[in-house]
Amino acid sequence: MNVVGRIMAPRARRRVRLGPAASLRAYAARVSQRPPRTRFGALWRRHAGVRARTSLVAVVAVGAAVTVGSGLLITFLDRNLTAGVDAAIQLQAQDIADNIRVEGIAGLDLRRRLTERNVIQVLGRDGSILAASPGIDGEPPMTHAAVATGKAKLSRMERLPGGNDEAYRVLALGGITPNNLPVTVVVGQSLDSVQASVDTVTGLLLVGVPLLLILVGGVTWSLSGRALRPVEAIRRQVSDIDAPRLGSRVPVPEAHDEVWLLANTMNRMLDRLEAAADAQRGFVSDASHELRSPLASLRATIEVAQAHPDRADWKRTSEAVLEEAVRLEHLVSDLLLLARADERGLQMQRADVDLDDIIQAETDRLRSTTDLAVICHNEPVRVPGDPERLSRAVRNLVDNAARHAESEVSLSVRAIDGWAQVEVADDGPGIPAQDRRRVFERFVRLDESRTRDGGGTGLGLAIVQQISTAHEGRVEFLDVPVGSLVRLRLPLA
Repeated sequence: MNVVGRIMAPRARRRVRLGPAASLRAYAARVSQRPPRTRFGALWRRHAGVRARTSLVAVVAVGAAVTVGSGLLITFLDRNLTAGVDAAIQLQAQDIADNIRVEGIAGLDLRRRLTERNVIQVLGRDGSILAASPGIDGEPPMTHAAVATGKAKLSRMERLPGGNDEAYRVLALGGITPNNLPVTVVVGQSLDSVQASVDTVTGLLLVGVPLLLILVGGVTWSLSGRALRPVEAIRRQVSDIDAPRLGSRVPVPEAHDEVWLLANTMNRMLDRLEAAADAQRGFVSDASHELRSPLASLRATIEVAQAHPDRADWKRTSEAVLEEAVRLEHLVSDLLLLARADERGLQMQRADVDLDDIIQAETDRLRSTTDLAVICHNEPVRVPGDPERLSRAVRNLVDNAARHAESEVSLSVRAIDGWAQVEVADDGPGIPAQDRRRVFERFVRLDESRTRDGGGTGLGLAIVQQISTAHEGRVEFLDVPVGSLVRLRLPLA
C-alpha cells in the first residue's frame, strides 16, 4: 500500500458523528422511506360492505348482551340455589335445637334427621362434640365460633374436616338444654348439587351462545342483503345512465321507507339533470342560430362588395359590417355573461349604487336617441350592488320598453317598505298574461314575425333576471290596462 492509501484507509474506516439536528433529519428520512403499514381497521373500513358491517355490529351487540345476560343468569342461579340450601339447613338446625330444648341430648336421634349430603354436630359450651351424625362422627368440630342462644351464623367451608373436597354451607345455631346449658347446633349441607346445576347451565350457555351468534349473523346477513337489494337495483340502473339515456329512471320500491326516499331523490336529481341537459342543448342550438345570422349577414355583405367592387358603396358596406360586428359583439357578450352565471353565478363588485342617477342617465340617453316621449319620476334611492350590473339591467328594461312603445316610455324609481322599486312602462301592445314569465327565458321573442333589428336577440330580459337574482331581488311584469309595466325590486341598504 502506498503512502496515500495508508493515510486514507483509517479515515475511510472512521464513523462520521452527526449532530442532534442532523441525526433527527436522517432518522426522519429513513422513516419516510419505509413502506406504510396498513392497519386492519383501515382495511376493514375500506373494503367491508354494508352487509358485513351490519352483520358484525349485530353479532357484537347480541354477543355482548347475551354474555352479560348469561353472567347475570349464572350469578342469579347460584345465589338462588345457595339461598335454598341456607333455608333448608336453617329449618333443620331450628328443629334440632327445639328438640334439644325439650328432650335434651339423650333424646336426640341424628340418623332420622339426616338428609342426602348432610352432616350434623352438637357442640357444648367448651366446643366439645356432644353428638354427631355418622358421616362426621369422630371428626373435629366444623366451627369453633361461639353462638349465643337463638342466634345463627352462616359460613362456607371448601371442605369438611376429614371429608372430601366438596364445598359445604354450614349454619351454627345457638340452643339450650332442659338444664339451661348452652349448646351449638351445627348443620352443614353439600353444595355439590348447586355447583352441578350451575355447571350444567354454564355448559349449555357455552354451546348455545356461539350457535345463537352464528344464527344472528346469518339472519342479519340475509335480511340486510334483502334490504339492500333495491339499493343494488338503483346502483345498477344509475351505472347504466349516461348522456343519451338521461330519460331513464331508477326503480322505486313499494314500501315507503328510506330506500323509497333514496329512489325518489335519485329520480328527482335525474329530472333536474335531464332538464339541465335539455336547457343546455337548447341554449347551444339557439346560440348557434343567433350567431349564424349576423355571421351570414357579414359574409353576404362582404361577398356582394367583392363581387362588384366597381359598383360597391364601400362607406355603406363598412357601416353595415360595423353594425353587424357590434351586434355580434353584444350577442357574444350576453352569451358569455349567461354562461358564467350558469357556471358559478355572477361575479359582482359590491358598492352603494344610486338608482336615481342610473334612471336619469337612461332617461337622457333615450331622449337623445329616439323620438319617444320619455317621462321620468325620480326619487333619491340607494342600494348595495354592482353599479355596472345594475346599469345593464335598467338599460335592458329601457331598451325593451323602447322597442315595443308606440309613443311613450315612463321610468320611475322609489323606495317602499325597505325595497327599491324601478318601474319601466310603455304604451305598446303589451304582453299576454300567460307569457309574462316566459319572456324572462333565453331567446324568447313573442312576435316571431318581427325583424331582427326590431326584435333583439331575446337575451336582454334573461340577463335582467340573472342580475336581479344575484342582488336578492326580483323582476316581473305587472297587469296594466294599456301597454306593459315591468318592475324591478331590490333590497335597500
